[in-house]
Amino acid sequence: MLPEIQIPPDLAREEMPDLLRHWYLGSRARRHMMMRRFLEVDRHLDPARGRRVLDVGSAWGFNVMALERMGFHATGVDLVPDQFAVGQRIAAHNQVAFDVAGADVSWLPFRDAAFDFVTMVETLEHIYNQDRPRALAECRRVLSTTGRLVLSTPNHASVVERMKRVAVRHGWLRQRLPSMCLPEQGTERGDYHPYRYHHPLPDHEIAALVKAAGFRVHSVSHFLFVMKNTPDALAGAWQAGERLLERTPAVRNLAATVCIVADCA
Repeated sequence: MLPEIQIPPDLAREEMPDLLRHWYLGSRARRHMMMRRFLEVDRHLDPARGRRVLDVGSAWGFNVMALERMGFHATGVDLVPDQFAVGQRIAAHNQVAFDVAGADVSWLPFRDAAFDFVTMVETLEHIYNQDRPRALAECRRVLSTTGRLVLSTPNHASVVERMKRVAVRHGWLRQRLPSMCLPEQGTERGDYHPYRYHHPLPDHEIAALVKAAGFRVHSVSHFLFVMKNTPDALAGAWQAGERLLERTPAVRNLAATVCIVADCA
């Protein structure tokens, strides 16, 4: 289980970033989705391999704080560091270290072999597509020779992502769907912003990028079937059904999220 991070009582909701207000403190379904993604990534971090972790796309810093509580030394980086101030307040309230830096993963400000693990939780899909080879190469550079990369990202083959790709082709359908991150449609670099850019890749394309950056893919898994708009009263039943679906070979590849674990080659 992941440790609980307590939110200061004097932190007003209007001061909270969306990922904190709507997900960590959101409905049961949204909180489950967020925590499950971190859990599925962090469970692949073995302290016997080392304790230095770089968390890429750390946002308000939940994983930085959680990993510190779990006995790791975590450093967070984010291209948009606007949420760090709130994260610092939360970290101080929880009496945990909060080591973060505003940085582009394609140009990491760290020495070679500085970390034992790199984590990316729902981050790869927000990196500009042409920058991903260099971003992954940078992750490899800052890892030790026995280092490990663990990332989660939306499953390109999932029911949700298939629905999104249909929606962007049919405006009338898009208007009837709840708010969601839709696939980017030819975004120019000058218009790029990571929060508005959403470009998941099929598993085999991610694996190819990871291998080209100097990694050996260790495992690929699919998980998460709960929908974010599930009412609280139904969330428990959905989670029970989720476990069954994830154990069913014919359907688990349609899950919302893919987790890829790769070791330095």
